[in-house]
Amino acid sequence: MTKKTQLKEERSDEILMARYVAGDADAFDELFRRYEPRAYAFFIKRTASPQRAEDLYQDLFLRIHRARDRYDPTRAFTPWFFQIANRLLIDDRRRAFRSHEVQIEDWDPCSEQPGAEGQAADRELADQLLHTLSPEERYVVLSAKVEGTDYPELAQHLGKSVDAVKKMASRAIQRLRLEAAIEHPLSVPRS
Repeated sequence: MTKKTQLKEERSDEILMARYVAGDADAFDELFRRYEPRAYAFFIKRTASPQRAEDLYQDLFLRIHRARDRYDPTRAFTPWFFQIANRLLIDDRRRAFRSHEVQIEDWDPCSEQPGAEGQAADRELADQLLHTLSPEERYVVLSAKVEGTDYPELAQHLGKSVDAVKKMASRAIQRLRLEAAIEHPLSVPRS
């Protein structure tokens, strides 16, 4: 093994993280230098907000610090790092969704856009949101929730188990609610 290869192996992300777990703060500083631009790019691409991206990548490194004892040095560091980043992003979107919830008692449908204009806007929003789903998810949601088709019938038609169809519908509806809250925070009343 050449000296250059040996030095590179000694400075691999996995070894740096293992050294950090053992108490080497310099190893964490090196990981931070390596991953700061990648983490920021990951969040800016998904939030389109420089301030939000900066907050999230700082939270990410705090989570990395807190999770350091659960890191398995026999596994690759990068997927572990970005799995934590992805979970942080999901948590952030859920918080954003919840902060825009409107209690049903406080929601006044008369205050929304009136008449045909409001109905057209609602239909357009629903159409946009439905097109964020896969064709199969869209079929399940529309069949089950709009047309009233029962899950066993949908499962038979799709060649899936009833539980799989229920999960698909549930996850699709959750994503629709999340997208609606992110894109149009005041148009999604919640109880």
